[in-house]
Amino acid sequence: MINRDHIHFKEITNKEFTLFKDIVYQESGIKLSDVKKALLQSRLLKRLRALNIDSYSNYYNFLINNYETEKINLINCITTNKTDFFREEKHFIFLNDIILPKFEKNNKKKIRVWSAGCATGEEPYSIAIILNEYYRGKKIPDIKILATDIDTVVLKKGEEGIYESTLLENVDKEIIKRYFYKGIRENEGFLKIKDSLKDIVYFRRLNLLCETYPMKHQFDLIFCRNVIIYFDNETRTRLFNQFHKYLYKDGYFFAGHSETLSGITDKFTLIGNTIYEKVI
Repeated sequence: MINRDHIHFKEITNKEFTLFKDIVYQESGIKLSDVKKALLQSRLLKRLRALNIDSYSNYYNFLINNYETEKINLINCITTNKTDFFREEKHFIFLNDIILPKFEKNNKKKIRVWSAGCATGEEPYSIAIILNEYYRGKKIPDIKILATDIDTVVLKKGEEGIYESTLLENVDKEIIKRYFYKGIRENEGFLKIKDSLKDIVYFRRLNLLCETYPMKHQFDLIFCRNVIIYFDNETRTRLFNQFHKYLYKDGYFFAGHSETLSGITDKFTLIGNTIYEKVI
């Protein structure tokens, strides 16, 4: 057994970097430029230590020999999962002030939402809170929120629904009281999502690069924010075709604050700050 505490790891070579970045691109669509070499090295180092493997070349051999299971761990290492509750507030204001009144006026009996690239769950739970708050005291539609990500580690955390209370320090205390359990004793400083929200949010692993998706229905709202920035234009075009297919004709698509669909697809019309409607 290798004592991992005493391993001195050499820097990843250009050849090794190319081998790994090609697999990352093939499996996830994430394109790592040469300036990401140090990032890749630091992310993989944790995996090498976990496996007691002493070099990047030996890890590559391990990856190839255990490809179907280990490729998931490789992608888990690479993906970035920065998210917060009610991140990009303008989207939630638009949802509450513009979209939901329209749904209510049309007497919409069910609402289907897809959070693509949901990370640790803050986004889909934020959407669930907005929907529940809007319909509080009213006849609430049948709400289902699909939360997908390629990273199995963050999906597990999302399913658990436990977060440090500091993540919600700017959220109204009444909202926290309605939708979270407050941790006590050894769980002090943590909040747990109540079942009223967990019951409408479904976490599933999904690689957006798949040619076909397993969903059998379309969605009223698709959130895919701060995900497409990691893809090249060819992959983005393919993804937007898929999102267009899975969005109802009067549906809305939400992109990240630094993302644009302009010049990549003509299947959506910009109606707000990185908020789009489907073009029929």
